[in-house]
Amino acid sequence: MQPIPTHRPRPAVLTIAEVMDVLRIGRTKAYEQARLYLDTNGEDGLPCIKVGDSIRFLRHAIEDLIGEPITTTLADHDDTDPPVTATPTRTNRRHPATDINPQLFTA
Repeated sequence: MQPIPTHRPRPAVLTIAEVMDVLRIGRTKAYEQARLYLDTNGEDGLPCIKVGDSIRFLRHAIEDLIGEPITTTLADHDDTDPPVTATPTRTNRRHPATDINPQLFTA
């Protein structure tokens, strides 16, 4: 019987949430710095790559940036973008069953 590994392999690429944890910065700052890196062709900002519509960070580039290996355990994060939902239909708050935009004509 094979022993069950107690640790996960270190990923070569990191998500925005993982980089936020490692660098202790917020989501807005992380995206701002990633965009700066992409816009300046790597002259400034946080080293990253585009994978389709996603931004990913190479582990070795982040480790080079901070000057040491990433030793913290990376938490599991939901890496999906928030779902795009349709705009909810607005209703009258005083009378929830009454639509704010009533139909003027009936067929």
